[in-house]
Amino acid sequence: MSLEARVALRKGTLDLDVGLTVEASGVVVLLGPNAAGKTTLLRALAGLVPLERGRVVLDGEVLEDTAAGVRVPTERRPIGVVFQDYLLFPHMTSLENVAFGLRARGTPRATARARAHEMLDRVGLAEAAGARPRALSGGQAQRVALARALATDPRLLLLDEPLAAMDAGARAELRRGLTRHLAAFPGTCLVITHDPIEAMTLGDKLVVLEAGRVVQAGTPEELSSHPRSRYVADLLGLNLYRGRVDQGAVRLTGGQRLIAADPLPQGEVFAVVPPRAVALHRTLPDGSPRNVWRGEVQDLDVVGNHVRAHVAGELPVIAEVTPGAVASLRLDDGGPVYVAVKAMEIEVYEA
Repeated sequence: MSLEARVALRKGTLDLDVGLTVEASGVVVLLGPNAAGKTTLLRALAGLVPLERGRVVLDGEVLEDTAAGVRVPTERRPIGVVFQDYLLFPHMTSLENVAFGLRARGTPRATARARAHEMLDRVGLAEAAGARPRALSGGQAQRVALARALATDPRLLLLDEPLAAMDAGARAELRRGLTRHLAAFPGTCLVITHDPIEAMTLGDKLVVLEAGRVVQAGTPEELSSHPRSRYVADLLGLNLYRGRVDQGAVRLTGGQRLIAADPLPQGEVFAVVPPRAVALHRTLPDGSPRNVWRGEVQDLDVVGNHVRAHVAGELPVIAEVTPGAVASLRLDDGGPVYVAVKAMEIEVYEA
């Protein structure tokens, strides 16, 4: 299975120009802030939005090529789509919804219904075949929409925020179920999500869009180890700075300096500081840290068994501390602190 696409179009203020290559079956997760172009990209691949420039090739079949004047209509593309709101037909039963795509492609009624029964059973909803959408829970509606998308044996499956409508309590269980269904899908799957946990658990490859452009792509491990934009760093909960190596240190764009362990690459670089590596003090610290600066505690967020302190100042930073440290330093009161980071805790790589 393979997908090769170049999608360029304008929609309102969005200027989308994305190259995307997937060379094997698996799950590719599209991440990015609001209005980055994720949904527009999926709709363009499905043929719901025409390209201004570009080409879409799926398993060697040209679905769209603006230079050659080729455009296969949506209903003839071997693509299944699960929309964010599922878009189930309210007047149809679950079985009729799943069979709809097959019937629209000319499949005999009995054959389509048999296939729909099979797909509902596969997603664990055989008992809901006669239920209409208003009688389904959010999780059931999602699975009906997934069964409908899979019923036509698509080679490309597109899912737009498939868990966005779920409450937090149901999301973990539904994520596990979705992971199982996608693992069994033999084609290529593209999933949009804003949730970093979903991205890391669902995706074999992550593609990050910002302002209509791909800013980073790779495995979850590659993005975690070397984020290349503020959005990615924030998503992963890391402190990311950009600067230039100068006399054995990183001179940041704001003029500050970070001293990191040798060897350092030359030229423009990114510097990553994990929050767990940031120590906070109320007085000037003793010892070995080579990076010390003043800041002011602005906010505290509880994350699992730790607390993340957002420190403003000349060099803003997020520090991960224990509840005991919050109490002993009286961080709840805010106010000035000293920030300390050891040189060996800073990772520097080429920008």
